[in-house]
Amino acid sequence: MDWRGLPNILRKGMVKLRKTKTYKLWTFGAVTLATLALAAGCSNKGTTTDAGNNKAEAEKASAVEQQSSEPVELVFYSQNGSSEAFFNEVYGDKIRKKFPNYTIKYIQRTGPGTLLADMVSSKTHFDFYFNSVYGFLYEVLPVEIQYDMTDLAKKHGVDLSKLEPAAIEGFRNDVGGKLFALPIHQDVLVTLYHKDLFDKFGIPHLKDGMTWDDLYAVSKRITRNEGGVNYVGYAPMIDYLVRMNPYSIPNLDKDTLKPTINTDAKWKTFFEKLIVPPGEVAGAARGELPKDAVQVLEKFIAGQQAMVVYIPQVVKSWADRFKQVKFDFVSAPTLPDRKGVGSMPYPVYLGITQMAKNKDAAMEVLKFLISDEAQTDLAKKGLMPVVKSDSVKKAYGTDTGFQNLNWGAAFYNQAAPVPYKGPMDGMVGDIYRKYAYEVMFGTTDMNTALRKAEEETIKQVEDFRAKVNPNVFK
Repeated sequence: MDWRGLPNILRKGMVKLRKTKTYKLWTFGAVTLATLALAAGCSNKGTTTDAGNNKAEAEKASAVEQQSSEPVELVFYSQNGSSEAFFNEVYGDKIRKKFPNYTIKYIQRTGPGTLLADMVSSKTHFDFYFNSVYGFLYEVLPVEIQYDMTDLAKKHGVDLSKLEPAAIEGFRNDVGGKLFALPIHQDVLVTLYHKDLFDKFGIPHLKDGMTWDDLYAVSKRITRNEGGVNYVGYAPMIDYLVRMNPYSIPNLDKDTLKPTINTDAKWKTFFEKLIVPPGEVAGAARGELPKDAVQVLEKFIAGQQAMVVYIPQVVKSWADRFKQVKFDFVSAPTLPDRKGVGSMPYPVYLGITQMAKNKDAAMEVLKFLISDEAQTDLAKKGLMPVVKSDSVKKAYGTDTGFQNLNWGAAFYNQAAPVPYKGPMDGMVGDIYRKYAYEVMFGTTDMNTALRKAEEETIKQVEDFRAKVNPNVFK
């Protein structure tokens, strides 16, 4: 107690009082009461705060529940040209079932007028945009329809930690940590092998855990001309080897936006290990090697190519054709200096656009699509899940008509980390792929191909940067 400002007589009295038992009891009681009052105040404050928080959470949950039950129209669009039947199977039907009051519409890209640039210039409304990792940023950022969903995801309690890191972290790092989309399903590379061809030439069936050298050794044993037919052991899907390369090499340097093809030594190793050997194995039959992804699949289905390193989703896309083939999966081959590491993942991303009218309702849909319930349904149908859940992974491929395949091969290797991709990754990857084919077919030597790819990329990047908002690259 501060009594120094009291009159002298009272100060003297207080000094005497402090020495008495009564004072000591009084001060103890006062301190105790003050302490109890303070504690009660804190307790009441905490109770009030907790009650306020609980009330806020309850109101938020009620609002979300109300949003789910209110009539809402949500429009989806993608420039990848997916059919409406595919959209309904993957997204539409399950969303309608979960949210019966939502009207779900899909705009399919069918040509001029439905291209993304046309859609934006005509101010056609759509709430969601989806595309693969190869095309999402390349198409969305230049027309500036992206929306950072970070705060919205927190508001709706979206748990990003349940997602496979490789499917989300690299994508966010491309754009400074912003959340422009969520992965809904993905793919990795696996090895498809034609059992009838293996049996025809007396070669044991493949097993998970093979290396690229193992694959080339088998390819040499199969590659031949017999009965006027050229049989190829293995020919690469160069498109996907470049896009999903196990060395995690970025196509462009993130800081300078310069091509890496002729400056990062790993590209030369990539060509030496994955592009040159198939042409050498084919030998005299090099001219018979398929020249693009469709030709590779056609030769495989026709029984003229024994092995394909490709995404397992192809079985779903070409189901009628693959029903004619006796085949199976094993894990993608690995490299000696990348033991246990497979390809980079190839996710499909779904994002809310800036023009979305009801972003809360849209986020509830996104939250549902990465739930174990929705992911299990996708997995059963042959779309590789993006969540870590083992129970979801076990459902992969079980409702495809090909349930006896080794779908677990997709999870055998660790996914390679995803490097910087940015908005020009698809464009640059196409240039690299073109020169990789020339090296494999022997029409251009590797050093010349790397130099030409670098020169062409520099020009394309300059042209692209001149046409778009500079903020796209930040």
